[in-house]
Amino acid sequence: TQMGRYEKQLRIGLQFKAILILTAVVLAATLAGNWFYYKNAEATLRENDLRHVTRLGHSLAVESQYYLRDRQRVALQRLADDFLTNESVSFVAILDSEGRVVAKASRAGRGNEWPALVNLALPISSTYQLSDNILIVARPVLLGEALFWKDHMVGAVRVVFDVSSTTASLKRVRERMVVVAAGIILCVIPVAYLAIWRIVVQPFRRLLRVTRRLTKGDFSARTGFKRNDEVGELAFSFDMMASEIARMRSELIRINEGLEEEVSERTEEIQRANLRLREEMSEKEDFLRAVSHDLNAPLRNIAGMTTMIQMKWRQDLPDEVLGRLERIQVNVDTQSSLIAELLELSRIRTRPQKRTAVDMGSLVRELAGTFEFELKNRNIEMRIDPEMPTLYAEKSRMREVFQNLIDNAIKYMDRKEGGLIEIRHSTAGGFHTFCIADNGPGIPREEQKRIFQVFQRSSAAKVQGKGVGLALVKSVVANYNGRAWVRSDPGKGATFFLALEIKNTVLPEREPVHERQ
Repeated sequence: TQMGRYEKQLRIGLQFKAILILTAVVLAATLAGNWFYYKNAEATLRENDLRHVTRLGHSLAVESQYYLRDRQRVALQRLADDFLTNESVSFVAILDSEGRVVAKASRAGRGNEWPALVNLALPISSTYQLSDNILIVARPVLLGEALFWKDHMVGAVRVVFDVSSTTASLKRVRERMVVVAAGIILCVIPVAYLAIWRIVVQPFRRLLRVTRRLTKGDFSARTGFKRNDEVGELAFSFDMMASEIARMRSELIRINEGLEEEVSERTEEIQRANLRLREEMSEKEDFLRAVSHDLNAPLRNIAGMTTMIQMKWRQDLPDEVLGRLERIQVNVDTQSSLIAELLELSRIRTRPQKRTAVDMGSLVRELAGTFEFELKNRNIEMRIDPEMPTLYAEKSRMREVFQNLIDNAIKYMDRKEGGLIEIRHSTAGGFHTFCIADNGPGIPREEQKRIFQVFQRSSAAKVQGKGVGLALVKSVVANYNGRAWVRSDPGKGATFFLALEIKNTVLPEREPVHERQ
């Protein structure tokens, strides 16, 4: 699909680009060569004309010097007429030493076209071009044996030359050059087209066809041509690459087949392990139920017997015996409660409860009301962060977690005045983090990890406890891909942290935002 879209985007092929570039190069080279040739020819012809008219002007001055000295007007006129027989001469004027015209000849009555020419100062010696077709020569006439030209200047000559033949020759040169340039271009383009097609375009198109076959899954595609140039090297490299791709594909297929077999075997192993795990968990639950039943049965019997003895023979028994019976009753109640908590701890992972939208602020404030008597009785202040989230969680489990932590903070508080418990919330790193901080006795650093294990309690504790509450907290938090930990320094209070993964507590789209009461 991507290759098809790319082919649709192609508008100008390599062949057309090469022909266009080559045509531009040939055209530029031809035009530049013709321009330089024309300029060189023009300069040569103009220079030849200039030398020719200069030589003729000098010749006329030499021939007329003695005629001017002897004032032979007839001879000077004949000389002017003879000079006009040159096709390139249009006007001839010979002046005496005083600037008077003593002889003049012009072609087709053009003698009046240059009136200013005869009025030039006699000593002027110049050759200049009046227009593309007109050259003018002005020369003073000096006697050959004179040492100083001012003393022996006998006159001057003025000659107008028509060099239109040179302009016509240059025009013919331009026309021939255009024809030659057109011929060169018309001959070069077909030859260049065939050469580019044969040398460049055809091999690249063949390589393109092979590439398309390779992209469509035909890994046997090869160019198959050999050349001793860059195109041949490119084709050889492509064939090597195609062979390597085919080899790697075969190797990948073989590895994938082996991987699929291994994944299948591992999947079967995992399934068997999961089955064994479910069976073990079921056996564990059955065992816990049986143990709790077997332990609770004699405890219930003991409790019943002590109650019956107290009710039936209370008046006949001494106070010491009644006290021992009451202690038995208390121990029975404690052990029954411990068995119930252990059974509940085992069910946290295996029997999750239904999740609902839980407003954590309302839940914590409700617990604060539950502990209101203990807080007032022990002069403890509780501060709750007003910004609490709504989580999609097991409400009773969340209640147990915060109830255990608040209860521990109250029970272990060793201050008679100024006790403080703070409950805060923050969001960072993809987790909801709750902090339950107190200013109680604190927990030694070496005990901060093991207190989350069952039956493990801090050595600083001065009150009775079962050692199950923090283990329950850790298990509940783990259900939300979170963790629980504590930071504390002895004598500076303790801060318990609960981190719950945000994406694991996000409300479903159909779940209402507020908790249903």
